[in-house]
Amino acid sequence: MKTQLGLVAAIITSLSAVSIHAAQDGASTAATRNLIKSMNDAGLEAIATVDPTEPGAFVAALHIKGGQLLVVRANHPSVDALAARLAARQFRDVYIDLQATPASKGKVFVMDAGADGLPADVDQPANVDVVYEDGSRQTIFNGARAQKVNDDEYRKQLRDADVKYTRLLTVLNAAMGAHLSGQQGPRFQ
Repeated sequence: MKTQLGLVAAIITSLSAVSIHAAQDGASTAATRNLIKSMNDAGLEAIATVDPTEPGAFVAALHIKGGQLLVVRANHPSVDALAARLAARQFRDVYIDLQATPASKGKVFVMDAGADGLPADVDQPANVDVVYEDGSRQTIFNGARAQKVNDDEYRKQLRDADVKYTRLLTVLNAAMGAHLSGQQGPRFQ
């Protein structure tokens, strides 16, 4: 119990630092790199955990080697079933369940095409990344000109998305740390 409380405190401390760190362009780049390295070191293609900021919410990632990092955060109507899958370390199944959840409010899905974080380049990003929010709102990051918005508006959209994505990656990195150390991740109270 003491270990779990320490882990939850570490995650919350990390999350509060995210908003400061994410104010810099491309904060998701380092967080993505850390997550991919940890997943590769552990031989995992997926990782999942509870979102410690909201009861009933989970975060999961699926890494497609040589290609994409897919990250989803959503509430799920069957919290107990997902908690059981987390305890059994069935991370890919949790990812699939979150993708299929009927609850769209608060759902965030990031398609990080190069598994390299969201692009910092306003004009010519190396990859096209997409962020979906609330199950319907889609933002494509393929350059300000392609989106037909001015550079300032594009930077604002990118900065906002990067903050959200970096927060999710921070939660997942903490879960990977717990997984690698053999601890259980945070649980619902």
